[in-house]
Amino acid sequence: MLKKICPETGRFAASFALMLFMTSSLKAQQPQPDSLLSQADLPSVIGYALKQQPRIQQAKMDETITSLQVKSKLADWYPQLNFNYNYQHNFQVQTNIIGGNPVRLGVDNISNLQFTLNQALFNRDVLLAKRTGADVRLQARQQTENTRIDLVAGVSKAFFDVLATSQQVKVAEENIARLQRSLNDARAAYDAGIADKTDYKRASIALNNAIAAQKSFSEMVLAKTSYLKALMNYPQEGYLPLVSDSMQLETNIYLDTLATPDYNNRIEFKLLSTQLRLQEANLKYNKWSYIPNVSANAAYNLNYLNNEFSKLYSQNFPNSYAGITLSFPIFQGGKESITCKQPSGR
Repeated sequence: MLKKICPETGRFAASFALMLFMTSSLKAQQPQPDSLLSQADLPSVIGYALKQQPRIQQAKMDETITSLQVKSKLADWYPQLNFNYNYQHNFQVQTNIIGGNPVRLGVDNISNLQFTLNQALFNRDVLLAKRTGADVRLQARQQTENTRIDLVAGVSKAFFDVLATSQQVKVAEENIARLQRSLNDARAAYDAGIADKTDYKRASIALNNAIAAQKSFSEMVLAKTSYLKALMNYPQEGYLPLVSDSMQLETNIYLDTLATPDYNNRIEFKLLSTQLRLQEANLKYNKWSYIPNVSANAAYNLNYLNNEFSKLYSQNFPNSYAGITLSFPIFQGGKESITCKQPSGR
């Protein structure tokens, strides 16, 4: 009896689990009420797009990543403290003849604990990071602002494009009503025998053309609304009630015809200016290739030497030092002469 019940119970449980999964999937696909706009005027549409558009979020993340990368590069200016541990077992120790007798020049077990400190005094990599850090951060902010401006411009154009096409639909509907009355009048005149069939046919053709135009405009409204939703990252199946007050829009329009345009305020010009400064800094960086790198360094070593491993760490022989390292490139395949040439167009 138990064998007959268990398969049926298993199938019922599987069906119930599948039904729950499908229900949860459908709920997940449906737009949430909080993510839909109850009144989609232009400020609401733009605000929604700036909040939901992944490009804006990605630009902000890139800005944060750039700031962290600059901090990572600037960290090379700070002292670098490191610890190294080494253990070495010699299977055969080097031997030399001194005074006719063989003498071992080492021990079986060697261990070393080393603390090192390095401070960059002059390094073209960290110098470039210090000089360009502010401009790199500024470029990331300008990229975010440029993305935001492009999104606002695109959403605004799509918003008014939908409204304009919607007005064309209304005009087409009024035109259909007018042509329908003209067709009725022409039909009545034809039936009464006071007009020929030509006027009736013309009115019928005009009405059909108006109906086709109205259908075309209606489809264009759907397509342009879908494009607007894509720009906003709005749920495609969600309802977007667009509203607009033409009188208020005309009131908000203000254009100072006496003011001259200042291209320095455009984000494109600002981005180009920032990129120019970064390129000039990169040119200087390549010119610095022949300048030596200078760094101060120090170390403290704990050395352990013993033939027996059990007694290896019983006694240490420390040593320490401090110094300055100067690294000067002598020949780099002509790279330094190539990068230091000034372009003829400058």
